[in-house]
Amino acid sequence: MRADLAPEQVAELPVRGGPGESVVLGLGEVLAFAHLLEHVDCPDPASESALLRVLIAITARVTGLDEAEDWDDTRWDVLEAGRLDPNRVAEYFAGFAGRFDLFDAQRPWLQEPRLAGECTGSSGTGRLLMTSPSGNNHVWWPLEKGGLGGPVPTVTAAFGLLTWLFAGPSGTAANRRRSDGRNSHYTVAGPVRALVSWFPAGRSLAETLVLGVPSPETWPTNPGRDEAPWEAGQLPDPRLPAAPAGPVSLLTARAAHAVLLKPEADGGHVTDTWVTWAWENELPEADDPYVIRRDEGGPVRANSARVAWRDLDALLLKTVPGKTPRYRPAVLASIASLPRATAAGLRLRAYGLHQERRDPETAWFTAVTPPVLGFLEELDEDGAAAVSVARARAEGTASGLVKALRAAWQGFTSDNKVCPWVDSALPVYWSQAETEFWKAVVPDGAGERPQPGFQKVATQVFDAVTEAAALTPRGMQAVEEARAAMLRPPRGPRKK
Repeated sequence: MRADLAPEQVAELPVRGGPGESVVLGLGEVLAFAHLLEHVDCPDPASESALLRVLIAITARVTGLDEAEDWDDTRWDVLEAGRLDPNRVAEYFAGFAGRFDLFDAQRPWLQEPRLAGECTGSSGTGRLLMTSPSGNNHVWWPLEKGGLGGPVPTVTAAFGLLTWLFAGPSGTAANRRRSDGRNSHYTVAGPVRALVSWFPAGRSLAETLVLGVPSPETWPTNPGRDEAPWEAGQLPDPRLPAAPAGPVSLLTARAAHAVLLKPEADGGHVTDTWVTWAWENELPEADDPYVIRRDEGGPVRANSARVAWRDLDALLLKTVPGKTPRYRPAVLASIASLPRATAAGLRLRAYGLHQERRDPETAWFTAVTPPVLGFLEELDEDGAAAVSVARARAEGTASGLVKALRAAWQGFTSDNKVCPWVDSALPVYWSQAETEFWKAVVPDGAGERPQPGFQKVATQVFDAVTEAAALTPRGMQAVEEARAAMLRPPRGPRKK
């Protein structure tokens, strides 16, 4: 819950807890009390990113933002109210009684109940949890019962379900019978697998969810009904994957996998699962509103070694030109229509899923920026330009550091192939350069933006990494020559 809650606000929540503490709530309660919560708190970035998409889709429904004629005014009214209407939240969930039950006999939430009869065998609980040993994944949790996994708490299984539907890998899974009678076990990757997602972050979860609804001009316009899986009148036809027809189907109905959970009698644990393909044919293309898009190579992929602020200009500028132009997440187009004073208080929250399209999971990470959305190009052109220039200077200085380290290593060892100093230096450089970056981006009390000290940071990192080598005569000469070259001002164009 939010850390700034007054005692009477804390008393509104249906569970006990204190300001700043985490509390366990049902899906409907999360929405009804979202104004008292700071953010969702999931076990990992993959499930948190997925849950946010689900909550934002439901927010679009209960606020009317999925069909508002004057969308900006409707959104502003909700933001001014500071909360979601609890009556509309209750009505929405009552309208789909049973559909939000994880173990409903007919329509378990976000699951395919036909898998138990259509698959030749189950997958076990070990397959459900991507942080447990499976395929080529790293071993983090012990695996029980001959590799199938033991009982998993229901809450843990629910997050595993979300992770699979949004970020499941391609490759082999449980054999499922196709419409032509054949069995198939091949799956394609989930819609946000291996990507980094960016969400506007408000002062409360309610504000975050409302601001996360993409604006109408960015919605898909394919024919059909814009509905979430739990809203559909019947189970989907696996032969006919539907293209998203609006914001709700875009955010909730693009899973490439089908999953079914088998509960214990009391529902406290999941004892088995089925995980397999969802569609016999490929899903139609669609642009996720929370990723940085490119003309080639698909959306920007997550990289746990890349600090989040290096992509900041690709978030604040409409387009970052270059050999492969980058386009900011579509959701940020709606932030630009807010008053600048409101946007200036908003942060960005990133969820990176550093994965391969197939099984290996390298690292999952989250990052939160300071309040930066007031620097959107439409709201503060100078601020957006300052971000872009500072980021480019940081990149240029990093390139100079790498070049100098490689030159020093070659002079010291005569090895021009592998320089271990680079891997040691860059994480430290990017971490320390962030302080200089924000100095250059956020104006001081006089409204000035000082020049960033990237070169000073690079020099300190260079000296630290090469310190031992510089103690030898050969190393000292190589290090000093490379250091001098790094600090030498670049040459201007030659005059004819």
